[in-house]
Amino acid sequence: QAPGTDVLERPVDALRVPRDLPDRLVGELQVDGLGRQERQVVQRGEPGVLCAQGVVPAAATIERYRVPGALSVTRGVAHRRIYLDRGLVVFATSDEREVRLGNYLIRHGTLPEEAVSNAEALLAGDGVRLGQILLRLELPDQVTLDAAVADQVREILWTAFDWDSGEVVFEVGARRSEEPIRIDLPIVQVIVEGIRRASAVRRFVDRLGSGHAVLEPVEGSFAPGLFSSEEIALRGLIDGRMPVQVLCQKGPGTVAENARLLYAFFCLDLVRVKEAASVKKVQWKTEGGSLGNN
Repeated sequence: QAPGTDVLERPVDALRVPRDLPDRLVGELQVDGLGRQERQVVQRGEPGVLCAQGVVPAAATIERYRVPGALSVTRGVAHRRIYLDRGLVVFATSDEREVRLGNYLIRHGTLPEEAVSNAEALLAGDGVRLGQILLRLELPDQVTLDAAVADQVREILWTAFDWDSGEVVFEVGARRSEEPIRIDLPIVQVIVEGIRRASAVRRFVDRLGSGHAVLEPVEGSFAPGLFSSEEIALRGLIDGRMPVQVLCQKGPGTVAENARLLYAFFCLDLVRVKEAASVKKVQWKTEGGSLGNN
């Protein structure tokens, strides 16, 4: 990966799936192409790895097929893993100190720095997690800790959606079933919320082609609670003739908010980019020869 490559524009390389994955699912994954008309190369092997175009397109593909696994996102030395199962995001981890649980509890005033430092000093590398030590020390109660961990995992998710460079890999079949605290957020909800929170809107417009790209509706229904009635009405304006830049001025929010909304529709297969009509070249001839010779 070249430095500075936009994580949303990373080309699809290959998908390697576990040997016991059904052939039907392998075929479907091969054809999908992450929202483009591309065809992926599918190989049998271990572990299953999907080199994807970015967090949002990869999550949309995973949600479509309900494939269990872990989405690994790397930028420089920072590494995050998002665990998914049956259409749900169940957990997320990070090796970045600023978003780890201890710092999160301090930043949000849940625990004082001294208490967190004392608990971290008891970590022995035997698989016992900081949250378990905190509970043993009776620093927060279970309800408070569960809420803090769920919020911390959401922070890991949302900020990863805003990374503008890095590498995204999906490992098919990797699970996190032993995690005591699961957030169990529907992937579609994570996709929409991540897009809403992202700051770099230009990348989303570029993924649609450009502001001059034309969208057309795709037959399908909206998941309950994801969009307001005003936002849903924006898709009703998509007629296969109006360009993105005009649609962005007609939605219920600001231009940037409407661009995010259109990209969310695109990722959830509620709209698609209309292919430009092919141009036929016509050569006119006269008795004196072609016009090009005059």
